[in-house]
Amino acid sequence: MDNIEIQYPLWYVAICLLIGLILSAILYFRASYFPAARTWIKGLLAFCRFLAISVISLLLLSPVLKYSKQESKKPIVIFGQDESASIQAEMDSVKLSEYKVNLNKVIQDVSEKFEVKTFGFGESFRPEISYSFQDKSSNLSAILEYVADLYGDQNLGAIIFATDGIFNEGKDPRYANLAFSAPIYTIALGDTTPDRDLSIRQIFHNNIAYLSDKTSIQVDVNAYNCQGARSILNIYRVSGEDNRLIQSTPFNIDQIDFFRTIEIAIPQESVGLQRFRVVLNAVNGEKSLTNNRKDFFIDVIDARQKILILAASPHPDLAALTSSLEKNKNYQIETAFINKFSGKIADYDFVVLHQLPARGIAGGDLMREINDRKVPRMIVVGSQTNIAGFNQYQQLVSINPKASSFNEVQAIDNKAFSFFKTSEEFQQKIAGFPPMDAPFGDYSVAPGAEVLLKQRIGKIDTDFPLLVVGEENGVKNAILCAEGLWRWKFFDHLQNDNNQIFDELLTKTVQYVSLKEDKRKFRVFQAKNLLAENEDVLFDAELYNQSYQLVNEPEVNINIVNSVGEAFTFAFSRKNEGYYLDAGRLPVDDYSWIANTQFEGERLTANGQLSLQAIEKENYATVADHHLLAQLAAETGGALVYPDSVSQLTSVLISSDQLKPVYYRILNTRNAIHLKSLFFLLLSLLVLEWGLRRYLGTY
Repeated sequence: MDNIEIQYPLWYVAICLLIGLILSAILYFRASYFPAARTWIKGLLAFCRFLAISVISLLLLSPVLKYSKQESKKPIVIFGQDESASIQAEMDSVKLSEYKVNLNKVIQDVSEKFEVKTFGFGESFRPEISYSFQDKSSNLSAILEYVADLYGDQNLGAIIFATDGIFNEGKDPRYANLAFSAPIYTIALGDTTPDRDLSIRQIFHNNIAYLSDKTSIQVDVNAYNCQGARSILNIYRVSGEDNRLIQSTPFNIDQIDFFRTIEIAIPQESVGLQRFRVVLNAVNGEKSLTNNRKDFFIDVIDARQKILILAASPHPDLAALTSSLEKNKNYQIETAFINKFSGKIADYDFVVLHQLPARGIAGGDLMREINDRKVPRMIVVGSQTNIAGFNQYQQLVSINPKASSFNEVQAIDNKAFSFFKTSEEFQQKIAGFPPMDAPFGDYSVAPGAEVLLKQRIGKIDTDFPLLVVGEENGVKNAILCAEGLWRWKFFDHLQNDNNQIFDELLTKTVQYVSLKEDKRKFRVFQAKNLLAENEDVLFDAELYNQSYQLVNEPEVNINIVNSVGEAFTFAFSRKNEGYYLDAGRLPVDDYSWIANTQFEGERLTANGQLSLQAIEKENYATVADHHLLAQLAAETGGALVYPDSVSQLTSVLISSDQLKPVYYRILNTRNAIHLKSLFFLLLSLLVLEWGLRRYLGTY
């Protein structure tokens, strides 16, 4: 015990002693109830009473006892061993075995004086060193930042960082957030001699492409010591065991340290997840051919739509509509007149109704079928339009004609339109486009619709709609309340030497109206369909009832089938109102999957594809970077050593002035009332006093 502290002034102690003195004096001063007792016995009794009362009074002041002791903390030495595949691939097996023995000896010797922590790292880090050298990638900064977070505020003496300096994940370790001042001693593993090697460094590509388009990819090609050689870059479409050559590009290597980016356009001919393989023809004397090949994946989507332009009669607007919409490769345009149309409405994704329903032209059954099948449509009102039939056919816009005449109207952009955005150029220039012909009368717009363009009649801006977009009975409609689009197309080309503004109006309107909403009751989503071999395969699923409310009572199962037909069956778990599945890690392969459930007497299914690709990052950079390690050691006050000099680390660490124990004092406090010895002291005093008083014949 170092000292005793109380939270009150010292004169409180004097009061406690005075209380003990007064009470003991009252009881024993000139006491006459044991006259035969000797004086020293009376004094002993008075002292026992004085001491007991004083101690009890002092305890009321809550005295605190303070204890301190000195302890020491050994310096912490961290050994981090790179266990990525490039270490074993680039080092002689005999030298690697000797290095393991020497490093273990250093760890054992250093452990006698310091606190040693060992870690293995590569694509991740973990306690202990296993010397497995199986990690598929190298992240050098992650382990250093972990050490900084965990031991940066402790007595960290040194870090032994054994690696080849190659990193293909994370940041450059020289620029990592190293919140410690300990030196880093780097052990330079691997081989810095560039072998004769041709490799694919990286492939840049879009993850999604559209059917019938050409996707541009960029391939970065590296070559060392291959000057004067010639190679060919081949691209294959891979489907199971079938590899079909798509394109070949020859190139010459004219430098010792060669780099070139080769750009190639790949045609997309099939829907779904497509696997491609880039292969470089080997050059003579190459040490490794693994990095001459690299796979990548593109998800090809069929976004094509069949659009029917159905008209009452020939009109210049039809050519303007067709030429503009045909610029989108995903649109297949067909033009027909309603009295001669013999196709099936079910074959079309979108319909343009030009001046339909029309006066004096039959076609009611066809118009009703468009409504019954809920085909998205755009209606253009013109001089042949049956206005009464138009008002009955749709409810977004109502026209009350005052005469059988038409107004020449120009367009005004409506700033309040919110369904989609138009460009600033469109908003500024559309008002200058030539007039169109709109029915003369009163207009009203349904609450669920929005006006994109309003009518300007002469010099008067009105609230009458010119172009309206909205939804009715679950079907999106666009209604142009005037004819004369062809004038806008010619004017746009005359003024701007292109049709950019006219095309923007049509493209954005048709894209919004024709966009298909997902009405499936059972949906399965993949977290990723292109996965690395060390990633888990994750799925989410949703099930809807007739009211499109989420439910998850039925069981949901999924079959994942690999390229040879082997099936893996899993059951989804329920999560909140949906479903969730972690299928774990699957072998590298291409897979298809079918998920199914039974709900409301109906079997519902969903399907898709996924691919797991091998991680081969360690094969693409095999030349050790000892310059990086030397710089990292120099910046932190450490040193670089080579595998055959690892044993020297023991003496370096033991003799280092930076690796010293830290001494510190630990202070503990305890309330005096919790002391058992104090309790027994009070008990002894009171028992002694009571025993003597009984012996003397009184209480």
